[in-house]
Amino acid sequence: MPSLPFTKWSPSGNTTLLFPADAVAHARQAQVARAALMPHMLGGEQAGFCDMRARRLRMAGGEFCINAARAFGALLALEDARRAGQERDTDRAYACEVQVSGWQGTVGLRVRGGLPDWRVAADLHLPACPVRQEAEGVTLVRLPGIAHLLLDAAHAFPDDYLAASALLRRQFELADLPAAGVIWWRQIQNQLEMFPVVHVREAGTTCLENACGSGALALGLRLCPDGAQRRFTILQPGGEPLDVNIDRSEAPIRATVDGPVQLVSEGRVWLPEAMLRQD
Repeated sequence: MPSLPFTKWSPSGNTTLLFPADAVAHARQAQVARAALMPHMLGGEQAGFCDMRARRLRMAGGEFCINAARAFGALLALEDARRAGQERDTDRAYACEVQVSGWQGTVGLRVRGGLPDWRVAADLHLPACPVRQEAEGVTLVRLPGIAHLLLDAAHAFPDDYLAASALLRRQFELADLPAAGVIWWRQIQNQLEMFPVVHVREAGTTCLENACGSGALALGLRLCPDGAQRRFTILQPGGEPLDVNIDRSEAPIRATVDGPVQLVSEGRVWLPEAMLRQD
């Protein structure tokens, strides 16, 4: 049985598996991700495939993911530090631009720290991202590669969030998108918090994520008025905050999503041979 190298990351709690893109045929990446994400295998909330030389990240479902991009930035910084013999330097700065599935153009990444803890900011120049009120307390934000339906405090977080989110995706015609999130959010004593349930069609996963970078960005866009600049600290379900900066003062809209990234483990995982064939 062949093995596949991996790294497992926790960007603000959103556990992410990263694999080398050239080790798995494109057509089998979603299948490999589903298998590796199972609790009895590596476990996690999402998976992506990295081309280190091209600085390109493709998520298993082809979706856009800010937290995975931030983890990719930490991986690139770690490999750069290892080449320089500075793996244990915990006060190192690194910056790069990467390509991420679902996103047009590049994502700028600024990395601070060192093994095993970094802080990574993703800098984005946003294309037109429609923000539309669909119903009382319900807003739909369409980003490249993913859409998020935001429900405010008037809509209580349901006990059966999987069924509720599936119903809402169908109701608002999001079920056929590559990825869609349903996010319940509220503000308590000036603290924003959110509960993102994210569905990725091709990977066949639906998960209450411990953090969601694109969802935090969508909430920031929902709350920032046209022509304004705002900074939000949004508490994620896993207990870590994400800092979101939105600048709507001129076109294009600029945004930054910043937060901690931790390397959880690295090694090899053994998967059925048929999954790793390149034919």
